[in-house]
Amino acid sequence: MNDFSDSKLVEMARKGNKRALSALLSRYQPVIQRQLLRFPVDAADRADLVQDAMMQVIRRLDSFRGDSQFSTWLYRVTANAALMRMRSDRRRRQTSFDDHEAEAESAMHNIPSTPGGEWALRVDKRVEEKHRRDQLEQALEELPENYRDVVLEHYLEGEPLQALADRLGTTESSVRSRLHRARTVLRERLREAA
Repeated sequence: MNDFSDSKLVEMARKGNKRALSALLSRYQPVIQRQLLRFPVDAADRADLVQDAMMQVIRRLDSFRGDSQFSTWLYRVTANAALMRMRSDRRRRQTSFDDHEAEAESAMHNIPSTPGGEWALRVDKRVEEKHRRDQLEQALEELPENYRDVVLEHYLEGEPLQALADRLGTTESSVRSRLHRARTVLRERLREAA
C-alpha cells in the first residue's frame, strides 16, 4: 500500500478499503503533527488535536475533489480542526471567566496597590493584548477559506509566496492578491470590533 499514490489511496479509501485509509493516515500523521506545532496549544491538547484532525480527514474524505494535491486539502482540514479547537477553548475560558467575574472583581479590590499603579498597568496591558489576540483569531476564523489559508501559511508558517503559488497551482501575483484582499478584510473586521 505504501507504493500507491495519494490519489489512488484516496480512491480506494472512498470505496471502503480500510488498509488504504490506514496507509494514507500513517503517511500523513507526521505531517499533521508538524503542522499543529504552529498553533498555540499545549502538548496534551495538541495530541488530541492530531486525533481530531485525523477524524476530520476520515469524515471529510469524500469532500476531497482532487482539484489540488491531497496535502493541500489536508492542510486546510487540519488548520480548520485547530481553529475550531481554539475557538471552543476560548468559549470555555470565557464561560469560566464569566462564572467567576464577581469573585475576581472582589479579589482585585483587595489587592494592595503598588506605588505608581505599575501592577494595574501591567494587568491592563496583558488584558488588552489578549483582547486584541482574540479579536484577530476571530477575524481569521471568519475569513473565506482561500484567504485564511494563504494568510496562515505565509505569515504563521513563513511559507514563501512562490512556494504557495506552486502548491496551489497558481501564480505568485495571484497569491499576493489574495494576501492583499485578506489583509483588507482583516483590517475592516478589526476596525469594526474596536
